[in-house]
Amino acid sequence: MKNFFKKLFCIFSLAFLFLPVLFSETALANGSVTDSGMHWQDYEVKRIGVLTGTLMEDAAARYFPDCEHLYYNNYLDCNSALLAGKIDAYLGDEPNLKTIHAENPDIDYIHDRITSQNYSFAFRKNDEKSAELCEELNEFLKKIRADGTLKEIDDIWMGVDEEKKFVNMDDLTGENGTIHVITTSTDMPWSYIKNGKNVGYDIDLVVRFCRDRGYALDLGDVDFSARIPAIKSGKYDFTTDMNVTPERSEEVLFSDPTSSGGIVLAVLSKNLSASTESRDPSKEPEYSTFDELNGKTISMLNGAPFESLIASKVKSAGEYTYFASMADMMLALKTHKTDAGFMNNAVAELAVNRDEDLALFPLNLGETTFGFGFAKDDERIKEWQAAYDRIPQATKDALWKKWTGADDSVKTVPKQEWPGKNGTVTVATGDALQPMSYVGADGEILGLDVEMLLLIAEDLDVHIEFIPLDLSAVLSSIGSGKADIISGSLVVSDERKESLNFIEYLPAYYVLIVRNGKGAGMAEDDSFLGSLKGSFEKTFIREDRYKLFISGILTTLIITALSIIFGTALGFLMYMLCRNGNRFANAFAGFFVWLVQGMPMVVLLMILYYIVFAKSQLNGTAVAIIGFTLVFGSGVFGMLKSGVGAIDKGQTEAAFALGYGDIHSFFRIILPQAIPHFLPAFKGSIVALVKSTAIVGYIAVQDLTKMGDIVRGRTYEAFFPLIAVAVIYFILGGILTSIAGKIEINIDPKKRKREDILKGVNTHD
Repeated sequence: MKNFFKKLFCIFSLAFLFLPVLFSETALANGSVTDSGMHWQDYEVKRIGVLTGTLMEDAAARYFPDCEHLYYNNYLDCNSALLAGKIDAYLGDEPNLKTIHAENPDIDYIHDRITSQNYSFAFRKNDEKSAELCEELNEFLKKIRADGTLKEIDDIWMGVDEEKKFVNMDDLTGENGTIHVITTSTDMPWSYIKNGKNVGYDIDLVVRFCRDRGYALDLGDVDFSARIPAIKSGKYDFTTDMNVTPERSEEVLFSDPTSSGGIVLAVLSKNLSASTESRDPSKEPEYSTFDELNGKTISMLNGAPFESLIASKVKSAGEYTYFASMADMMLALKTHKTDAGFMNNAVAELAVNRDEDLALFPLNLGETTFGFGFAKDDERIKEWQAAYDRIPQATKDALWKKWTGADDSVKTVPKQEWPGKNGTVTVATGDALQPMSYVGADGEILGLDVEMLLLIAEDLDVHIEFIPLDLSAVLSSIGSGKADIISGSLVVSDERKESLNFIEYLPAYYVLIVRNGKGAGMAEDDSFLGSLKGSFEKTFIREDRYKLFISGILTTLIITALSIIFGTALGFLMYMLCRNGNRFANAFAGFFVWLVQGMPMVVLLMILYYIVFAKSQLNGTAVAIIGFTLVFGSGVFGMLKSGVGAIDKGQTEAAFALGYGDIHSFFRIILPQAIPHFLPAFKGSIVALVKSTAIVGYIAVQDLTKMGDIVRGRTYEAFFPLIAVAVIYFILGGILTSIAGKIEINIDPKKRKREDILKGVNTHD
């Protein structure tokens, strides 16, 4: 035991030594909370983070084709990578990033959406019962949308009042049965763990549905990429929100939309927080030609497919990386984890002027324009175009500087004090598309687009009624007759020109951001102890999160202990059947060992969970025990074969000569001699088993590793929960190794004390 505690002391010492390094990297992300007013095309990205199995993969391939794409399983991994400088930015859903920014101000996002889409629950396709349940949910959605309940849910979970963010499941009657729902508990604000309970927008919605229809609720928890397989396997009835895409619609049945949003670029807040005076002459970009970027890492946000665009300029980029936020991408750029970031010029100018460590790459990658949209048959576009043309260029330039600047005090729009004799037009505009169009703190519509339209309206003596909408709703508002004009950071494209006419009023460029060659330097965090204390409090004390770790430890120990017991019994039984040369038993055992040991453990678990036991009611913990029992049993079988094989055959013959039968000779003579031969390997297998259980989160088991992920998802601490989990695994492994060592000493005569061996024997006769 002394050696064990010495090792444990060394482990804690190493962890303590590494913490300053980790926290110093985290400190690099510190910055003010800002609203960037940028466009995502202007933001410099070389390495972009991408969420595996999500729409962000397609978006990254389409909008950031030439950046290095790095793939992560969940938002908390993206956040950790961003804060550590592993990526420059990552692509994420706007509602998630709003919550992430509220929880961790070091991470922000560019409000200019890359895409807009709906979120829906997904059900099994071509399944009558599943279709009926989907229709039942759709009816419920219609009801709560009409009576305002859905708006109430949105206000709660997209708001900042934490006291309202709870979900009560105690009154679910289950009179009409139980529905099984799969979710991802690190997907704030949709689904996460708070005070040890499942909460979130989706969870609240599902619980209200169950309460209304008399269902009980069983929740499962897996990574995002495992949700659709869980539905298709039949183990769950439906999954919580995901982006609706044509490809997914081929695999699953989607409900009516439960919410809407879009993909945005997540970045470090610090990179969006400085002055916005454009192109500071004191800055010298580290790279100034496309050839200099050959072999370099280029980053972009998740879901921005511009790799091919960048490749047309940078012929041989080293790699592309993907980030869930612009702040992550900026930090990675500044810490030399990437070399360039991809974005549009509006976002880029805002970024470089707010951060002295960054500079604009001098060459752009392509040109387009922003525009105001009119219906194809609307003749008013001619007079509006003429009025726009009459605005002096100096005025246009001043507006651009004003709205892309950092001085929010000047960002106001003129009052409509002209007579408006020529009537009123309705303009649908973006509600969160800074700097072009957004809702200000007092609810007023602000932005470059808004002021530009007001200048035109004053010239034409018309009044404007602005309707703030999501971008997806803006684009459809003319066709639905709800608006006469649409605006809000609209980029003119050939596809949009097929259905709309545009006043193309401002040029837009795809650009890169690189490091400032003059090296502005980065601030260091000199409050390590304060950071350590705060991280400990957030990880363990706040919301009683230590209980999550205790729950995870118990789950890990249960899986480990039962797998050892059942696996040992299985391996021993297999060996006893094969011991005397039974051909069938040996052939079966050989095939079993080949199959189990030749398959990656995570694949075996997923096959058992999603295929073999798909229709059963076995939970993930039971399936994990079965899987690890098979693997551990195959190992024990091999250990017994090698251990018994090391015993001379003469021992068996001598036992027979003394009158022992086959079974008695094995248990009394052979096995006691064989155990010391394989016990060291058995002890090592126990430690390996403890560490192997870290993958059970793939099959909806909330073990120690999964609980660590859940805590990271709540705290957005990049490193402390990981270190805590690592130390706990070291402790568990050390304890089990110590127990196995004690057993080894008691069994091996060579390691036992003489008095223990002769205990009960009279040596004085």
